[in-house]
Amino acid sequence: MICRVLLLLSCSLSIALLDETTCPEGCRKFLNKDLPCDMIPVGCLVIDNEPYKTCHYGANVTFNFQYSTECSSLIPEHCRNVLTRESQCRYCFQVDEKYYTCTNDKNECNPKSSDRKKREIQVGCEVNPEVICKVPRRFHRKVNCSFTTGKSWSTALILSITLGGFGADRFYLGYWREGLGKLFSFGGLGVWTIVDIIFISVGYVSPADNSLYIVT
Repeated sequence: MICRVLLLLSCSLSIALLDETTCPEGCRKFLNKDLPCDMIPVGCLVIDNEPYKTCHYGANVTFNFQYSTECSSLIPEHCRNVLTRESQCRYCFQVDEKYYTCTNDKNECNPKSSDRKKREIQVGCEVNPEVICKVPRRFHRKVNCSFTTGKSWSTALILSITLGGFGADRFYLGYWREGLGKLFSFGGLGVWTIVDIIFISVGYVSPADNSLYIVT
């Protein structure tokens, strides 16, 4: 909350100078006079949490609020008389996935592992700033591991069909040792080439870094 207040204070100073380039990125949306009222971040609202004391999970709740002193001068004109907002009775970790963003800095996962635990990864999530929910707004969640480094399945298959005898498909997927083996054995006299075409077409051979194909 302190960070939000400091952010808004710095934004109000920059607005007074009419210089958007000095306004922090998180504040620039307030310069848009067409901003929908329900998109104003809850950090700018002083919310009456009384409905949360008696509501049942999933029930629609109408919250009354006031705009914080630090933020009031930035509120679009058409929103200044809008002092209620509809939301559901729920904790922040219970909101729909379209209302929060998750990040993973470690990237330690294997989406193709036979071990279910290795196919899952714990990520840090934060609810979108405009969503009203029971705190904490940051939480952790286990999700299926999935990442790609841009390797295309169709490209790999085309390379396997056209240049597979020279190991181009294996080089493309990151298997440089196997690529050299195919190159100097002329695709295993054609047998290895045919096998790789089949394996790549059914997805048995995929990128060496355990990433997923992109479908193009």
